[in-house]
Amino acid sequence: MIEKSKKIQSDILTFINKYKDHQTERYESDFNQLVMRIFAYQFQNNLPYKKFAQLRHKNLLTVKNWREVPLIPIQAYKELILSTEDINQAADVFYSSGTTNINHRSKHYISNLNIWEESMRAGFKKNVLPNTDKIRILSLFPGMADNPNSSLSRYISTAIREFGTENSHIFFENNQLNYSELIVALQEAEKNHEPILLLGASFSYVHLLAYLQQHHQSFNLAKESIIFDTGGFKGKSKEVSMTDLYADLESTFKVTREQIINMYGMTEISSQCYDRNLMDHSENKTVYFDKIAPAWVKTQVLDTETLQPVVQGQRGLLAYYDLANWDSCVSILTEDIVIKNNHGFTVIGRAKGSVAKGCSITADELLQLQ
Repeated sequence: MIEKSKKIQSDILTFINKYKDHQTERYESDFNQLVMRIFAYQFQNNLPYKKFAQLRHKNLLTVKNWREVPLIPIQAYKELILSTEDINQAADVFYSSGTTNINHRSKHYISNLNIWEESMRAGFKKNVLPNTDKIRILSLFPGMADNPNSSLSRYISTAIREFGTENSHIFFENNQLNYSELIVALQEAEKNHEPILLLGASFSYVHLLAYLQQHHQSFNLAKESIIFDTGGFKGKSKEVSMTDLYADLESTFKVTREQIINMYGMTEISSQCYDRNLMDHSENKTVYFDKIAPAWVKTQVLDTETLQPVVQGQRGLLAYYDLANWDSCVSILTEDIVIKNNHGFTVIGRAKGSVAKGCSITADELLQLQ
């Protein structure tokens, strides 16, 4: 099992590096073969997932390609331990945010960080920094030191380590954003015409913008600057439309819409999707703002009732097939409603009510899986 695990990990890393910049005619078959091997490995070594697949009448004989791999509802990460490896040996465990009760939060065990970090690096470089290797990163969200067991905090700490200049800094410490130090850094960057990457969760910007407006502060950032946001307003006391948020960011920091990028990620997956605008701009292409998946991720949009693929342009649930999730579940049914087109997909919002129930595990099934 150890040798099999190492071989799968090695082959995933090879796949990421082979296809991160372009795809060849072998790409589709290589992806399919690797997903099928990962599914077989998970079927053998992740018992709750094996039971779930069997409840859906899926096994190693009936599943013929990646589209047929049984999709585990994302809620299962709250109810079950989904890992192919010994969780006591895990390099990290990510908990979802929200409730303070750990038993009601998603748990994602990362057996080692090699693939998670390679996925992060390759996706970030291509989509966020296509034209440069380093940039001054100013983070509005805590890093790992202040917020352990958070996939976003590890993401931010990794981004600063791999892509940040020496004067990069995290301004969220002791459960609060240090506005005064952040403003000094922003003024310094403005004065020196230094490009920066402002990095935070969507809700971080609501607080920052309110503070800046209250203190009549605005900035004229260098034209190569980037504003990066992620997440949304799930479970927050206030919701703001992304259109309004981005309009406020544009006016406060004197940036264009093309300089703002949103990342799609979550605790339960190991790879991220990004708005494609910075990549399009760097390649002198028509700029679109749809989200695109990296080569090691495939997505499908499924009917909320039948869970069958919808025609392009129709709304449905996002199904996520992530090779980097080799040690938990390679195929996940999210609770996000999206629309897909030729350029990528757009997140509309979260499934609610009966739709959300349709993409969850019933109480009876849970008893059989434990």
